[in-house]
Amino acid sequence: MKWSDQAWETVNSVYEQIIAMPFNQELSDGTLSPDKFVFYLAQDAFYLLEFGKALSAISSRLKSADQVLAFANFSSGAILAERALHESYFVELGLPHEIVATPTTLLYTNYLLNQAAYANVEVAAAAVLPCFWIYKKVGDYIFSIQKGSNNPYKRWIDMYAGEAFAKSVKLAIDITDELAEKAGKQTRIDMITAFEQATKLEWMFWDSAYNLEKWKI
Repeated sequence: MKWSDQAWETVNSVYEQIIAMPFNQELSDGTLSPDKFVFYLAQDAFYLLEFGKALSAISSRLKSADQVLAFANFSSGAILAERALHESYFVELGLPHEIVATPTTLLYTNYLLNQAAYANVEVAAAAVLPCFWIYKKVGDYIFSIQKGSNNPYKRWIDMYAGEAFAKSVKLAIDITDELAEKAGKQTRIDMITAFEQATKLEWMFWDSAYNLEKWKI
């Protein structure tokens, strides 16, 4: 069994909870509150910049030239995605210029940056993989159940269900499988742990957006 198959088996129950979340159910039928979507996009803009830094750090630690290039492209792609989201929705929905990261956003981004800097590079690659894979699965799911073409969030859905994103996701999975294949038993276990942890943080990220999470003090 490939590492990625084992990893997905580990998080499949979490994924099922993610697609059942009110945020994603309401996003799919277009009834999600604009305030919640704007809140989500603002936090996602902060997240993507930090995610890009984590990808860049991982790129610098890889040994294969093809893998280095792939993660460098992933990093620049994350930054471009952040800019595209802002340009696409800023005027329409009024995204804030200044973004204060929520506790959950900071927890997630700091976890990824910590893994990228200090964990084995194989483990770091596994930690960033859910942001690719879970989003692709969710995008495909929402695309498959959406009704009509008047969903105000159609651009978001189309981006994550699109062919270009699918190619990036496949490449990220393939690279992580390559790293796992050459890793020792304990490293592969640690990769599963990191992948599962980041998947749970994906759930927390959507949940925090739906509940408009604020700092308590």
